Amino acid sequence: MAKIKWHKTVDISAPIEDVFHLFNVENFSQIKPEFKNVQVVRETNEKIGSKYKVTHEEQGKTIEYIVHLDDFKNSETSKMMRFSYTISRFFEKDIQYNLMKKSQDETTLIYSGEMRGKYVIGNMILKLLSKSHHDKSIEALLTRIQNIYKK
Repeated sequence: MAKIKWHKTVDISAPIEDVFHLFNVENFSQIKPEFKNVQVVRETNEKIGSKYKVTHEEQGKTIEYIVHLDDFKNSETSKMMRFSYTISRFFEKDIQYNLMKKSQDETTLIYSGEMRGKYVIGNMILKLLSKSHHDKSIEALLTRIQNIYKK
């Protein structure tokens, strides 16, 4: 099975609560502008098990998929959200955002994940997908988050 994995760490010049606020459904398009719409399908009190319908636009194509919140932790010094979803029936993606309070005004974000091809066609496309292109999109996301809090 073809797969791409990543694990990136970046420091952000903002308190952990401010950065965590970006990951709310209503704010997520600030860091992922390709998300044209995020709707709550089902939200649970403990967050785990919540589902969201995402309308994603990239390179002139619109894709819709359901994102599952598989794990969620929220303490004063650390936050974690783990999501899973299937894109176009051919790719499964698991992503995790870990936020750690580094100091009163600085937060460390660890963004990790894995994308796997499904079926023969998904595996073929994933093998053709440039890792450098994928890495650039991850770097762009992290830079976008950092730039929101540039002083």
